[in-house]
Amino acid sequence: MTVTMEIVQLSDSAKEELKKLITKETDNPDGVRLSLLAGGCSGLSYHLQFDKLRDNDYVYDYDGIKVFTDTKSALYLSGVLLDYQSGLTGRGFIFSNPNAKKTCGCGTSFSVGDKEVTLEFISDKKPINVCPSTKD
Repeated sequence: MTVTMEIVQLSDSAKEELKKLITKETDNPDGVRLSLLAGGCSGLSYHLQFDKLRDNDYVYDYDGIKVFTDTKSALYLSGVLLDYQSGLTGRGFIFSNPNAKKTCGCGTSFSVGDKEVTLEFISDKKPINVCPSTKD
């Protein structure tokens, strides 16, 4: 069973970039999965990948782009704004997370304060680069 619920918000530029990227995918994904991985310089790292819909996923459709979030990640991603920026200082996906108590310098990882968080995620696909980069 999947639950239709808006966990994260996408900016217009993030929607545009995800639409471009998903058209280039050859694995025919159902949508984009936003989850968390244990690790990173602040404790939890954002993880984006094209994926298939799974049981118990939260799913929301943003103008034809389906975004999936698992139940554990949803606890810490609720209210996140995913943006995409490109410019002279770099380009990439940017996360604005109201649940973050501390973030790393490039904004790809965060901590939730004193709470102990246990996450177990294994991915067989290379994640989308989320750290802003000056490379094309």
